[in-house]
Amino acid sequence: MTLTALSLSAAVCAADKEQVVGDGGRILRYSSTQVRVELDAAENAAYQNARDFYWRGATVAQALRAGGKALAAMGYGRLEEDADFSLLRAERHEKLVSTSREVLRGLLKMKMGLPGKPDHQSLEALITLRPAAGGQGVWLRARFQRTIWDSNGDSRTKQVSEAEVYRDFFARLGA
Repeated sequence: MTLTALSLSAAVCAADKEQVVGDGGRILRYSSTQVRVELDAAENAAYQNARDFYWRGATVAQALRAGGKALAAMGYGRLEEDADFSLLRAERHEKLVSTSREVLRGLLKMKMGLPGKPDHQSLEALITLRPAAGGQGVWLRARFQRTIWDSNGDSRTKQVSEAEVYRDFFARLGA
């Protein structure tokens, strides 16, 4: 009885962290399903520790230009720079499987009902900037969000909490 209660409570906790944004049906699939997954406490703490960077001696304009260059160097495109609100936004898309594997999987799915497998991902970068008190530098706050799409068109979106992604971006600012 205790093991069952624990497994049920774990399932409820997992379900609490997931928000279904668009539901394409369970038995009769009429569309794709999009799920947003919230960070757990440890992931949120890791994100809180990694997201901010203080750039001593830089201006907001310099930081905007450097941030755009850093994102481009990391493979991001569709860069949107809003100097009025000190904001950068960019996207990066990458395939997770080869084209031949996608075609093979598509052919097999026509013959048999295969479950969806991750095939590409999108990363969105959102960088906000503000001048430091006293004008002696700039504070940058970064948020990276990953959406993984599967071969059924379903997606799972989650904020990136891995510190190395943030460290990589901040390290490229000074380059």
